[in-house]
Formats: sequence, C-alpha cells, structure tokens
Amino acid sequence: MICRTSVRRSPGHSEMKRRALPLLAVAGAVASALLALAPRPVRAGNDVSLAVIVSPSSNLTNISVADLRRVFQSERLTDPDGNRLIALNHPPKTVDRVGFDEVVMGMDPERVGQFWIDRKIRGGSGPPRTVESLATLRRVVEKLPGAIGYIRPGQLSNEVRAIRVDGKLPEDPGYPVRYKP
Repeated sequence: MICRTSVRRSPGHSEMKRRALPLLAVAGAVASALLALAPRPVRAGNDVSLAVIVSPSSNLTNISVADLRRVFQSERLTDPDGNRLIALNHPPKTVDRVGFDEVVMGMDPERVGQFWIDRKIRGGSGPPRTVESLATLRRVVEKLPGAIGYIRPGQLSNEVRAIRVDGKLPEDPGYPVRYKP
C-alpha cells in the first residue's frame, strides 16, 4: 500500500517567497560587483615565463626540457663543470610551482605529491629542496655549485643568470617553460 502525504505550506509561504526574491537579486548583484572588482589572473596572451637560473659562474648555458624534468625528479645529472645539478623548488601549491610542475613535470599538484610518495615507498631519491623565499633562492643558486632553479624573468638579478631551455631564452617565441595561470 502506498501512503501519500502532501506538503502543507504555511499561510505566509507566498509572502516569504515574494520578499526573498528581491533579496536574492540584490545578493546576486553584489556578488557580481565583487567579482568584477576582484584581481584577475593573467589571461591568455599573457602567459607567464619562468627563467631557469644558475650561478653566473656556471658554464651551463642550455638544458633540454627532458633533462630539466630529470633534474627536478632528482635524477643525477651534472653540469659542464662536473657539478651535480641540484634542483631548488618553490613551495608546493604556489602559482609558479604549480605552473612549473604542469609544464616541466607534466603533473598537477596532486600527481606530484603521489609521484614523491611512490618514489619514497620504492626507496628512490627524495624531492628537490624547497626554498621559501625568492631572495634565498637567488642566494643559494649563486653560491651553491650546480644549483638550478626557476624564477620569473622580472625577478632576475646579478646574483643569477638565466639559461636557455631547448635553445631558447624566456623572451624568445616558443620558449617552453611558460604557463597560463
């Protein structure tokens, strides 16, 4: 046997509905205005390039994207001076780290985390060192032989030098270490 019940509405239901609609409209207008005023991320056509950096004294002038990936996967590679390349990363989930991981590593933040957990379980090497600040990153790259990192071209200083990736510098068309935020 099927028992049916009907929903009874209070006598004031229509009145509440009538009053709520204008409030919802105002809330929607306020939300739209706030979204219009919010800072916007860089849009297509304004891709962000990341300069791969080394010490000015390094003889490394070019690296392939494949070798850059291998370095940031903690594989043993050396520079022309015989120094082991030591990858230095931005903190996880920062905009440039996510962009770098997507372009160079081919992974989103979740997959990167899974990659390093799997590597640890299998007894492999650990992830690159994370450097919390831009100033520290530049100082470490300048002073530590074999250190390699990445920053935006506008953040370059005389402490570090950008190298070519697949034969191109960040300002060149077709530079491969470029992402859309």
